[in-house]
Amino acid sequence: MRPERAKSMSGSMSRPEPSIKPVEMPEATDRRSRRDAKTLIEYAYKRLKTNVIRGHLAPGSKLRIEFLRKEYGVASSTLREALSLLVADSLVTVEGQQGFRVVPMSIEDFREISSLRKMMETRALREAIANGDDDWEAGVVGAFHKLNLIDLKRVNGSEALVDVYNERNHAFHEALVAACRSPWVRRFRSMLYDNSRRYGHLSVAKVGIRMSVQSEHRAIMEAALARDVELACRLIEEHIDLGLRGLAQFPPEEIAAGIPNLPTRGAPAASGRRPGKGAAGRS
Repeated sequence: MRPERAKSMSGSMSRPEPSIKPVEMPEATDRRSRRDAKTLIEYAYKRLKTNVIRGHLAPGSKLRIEFLRKEYGVASSTLREALSLLVADSLVTVEGQQGFRVVPMSIEDFREISSLRKMMETRALREAIANGDDDWEAGVVGAFHKLNLIDLKRVNGSEALVDVYNERNHAFHEALVAACRSPWVRRFRSMLYDNSRRYGHLSVAKVGIRMSVQSEHRAIMEAALARDVELACRLIEEHIDLGLRGLAQFPPEEIAAGIPNLPTRGAPAASGRRPGKGAAGRS
């Protein structure tokens, strides 16, 4: 696919937003994820990971096996296996005989994640641009197109649309590096990205999705398709830095506390919590 063609496609994406398929209710999503999982360990791992990343399991909170066993409907041994996988992802910690906890959050942690993520993201993007073929280009354009269909003015304050945006934003960033052939680069980049997503959820819960994000995505896409490696890498680094800056304005204790007023989904109930607008979208 020629870069100028991709540019013309991206330029024509400002038409009115079509109807977007509603996000499934948690119960329906849970049934589908259980059905699609190859094993119960995979099911528990994916559900726990989603709840940690979205902030439904608060930073630093203790993960009580007995509660989670009843909530998820799986055996204690299955949960321990799933939680061990999350320890490897650096989303959960294990404290000897004291059990598992969600990894705490801090602006210092986010700064380090962002710095390392820029290293891995640009390495993966360089390889993807060097190796990418027509299918890779089509994947990038298609993922951007679906993401760009969402009207950001409608997203903030709508948990359903925020979830749709969140999924499509993730798909776009994955499409950009899909042609990277190094399994090590992809693995480390994925781990850093997942940890960064936690902070993205928190940022959007506090300030919403920044309106410039669509133009940032378009510029990154066009540089990648034009095979302008240096420009694409510079733009992705700036994109990551903007996400960090948006959260750095808040007091450390607010970042450590995680997302306030979040409705419980597979997490221990916390007194005084009320359903909020939710969180999503990130760099």
